[in-house]
Amino acid sequence: MIELLIALVVLTGLFWIGYHVTGALLSAAIWLCIKLPFAIFLCGLGLVCCVTIFLIPLGGKCFKFAFEVLT
Repeated sequence: MIELLIALVVLTGLFWIGYHVTGALLSAAIWLCIKLPFAIFLCGLGLVCCVTIFLIPLGGKCFKFAFEVLT
């Protein structure tokens, strides 16, 4: 009976570690595949807007939003 309890404790610990590792890997994949390209696109758009005189405020807001996406 004690062996069954020890096996269940070990199995629970392994599932707990796997759950957290999987969550961390999924979070990193979402950051690399979705958030980073979107932020790079927004920075490019902000740079294009900052080149024109009339759109400088819009370009600044694009830069701010791009850095907010990365955090």
